[in-house]
Amino acid sequence: RTRLESLLAPGVETDASVRIAAETSLAQVNRKLMIGEVLGQAFSGMSLGSILLLAALGLAITFGLLGVINMAHGEMLMLGAYSTYVVQLMLQRYAPGAIEYYPLIALPVAFFVTAVIGMALERTVIRHLYGRPLETLLATWGISLMLIQAVRLAFGAQNVEVANPQWLSGGIQVLPNLVLP
Repeated sequence: RTRLESLLAPGVETDASVRIAAETSLAQVNRKLMIGEVLGQAFSGMSLGSILLLAALGLAITFGLLGVINMAHGEMLMLGAYSTYVVQLMLQRYAPGAIEYYPLIALPVAFFVTAVIGMALERTVIRHLYGRPLETLLATWGISLMLIQAVRLAFGAQNVEVANPQWLSGGIQVLPNLVLP
């Protein structure tokens, strides 16, 4: 692309047929790059949209089946994420050779920890408030605030990082400017 653009610079190429061929080639290159850019943006949008859809479906199912407006839904996701972080730390400390495969261990642990805490909250707080939407909204909002502060006390106010193992890095190069994970 750079060579074609340099040919089209004023005073570089005087032959009209070469300039026309360079313009045509540059237009084709730009069109293919634009297609790759549009496909990449569409893929990113679909990926983000699917994540948001999963969160929205969780809220909709909770409200549809239980009649509970759960303001602590995001905090349950947070507990799963911090469970993954704890598994990563434990493997780094006690089994450094297995750290590359921590997602295979962390995924069921995150589900289990979140499910146990969710069941405990349902049995101790939410179960007594069925049929009273305002009270469940306020109770789950309070639970949300308590969970946020508990995690802040346990892990600090700074964000923590969950490392990406090598086998989950990279992607498939479909076009010169489009790499799909």
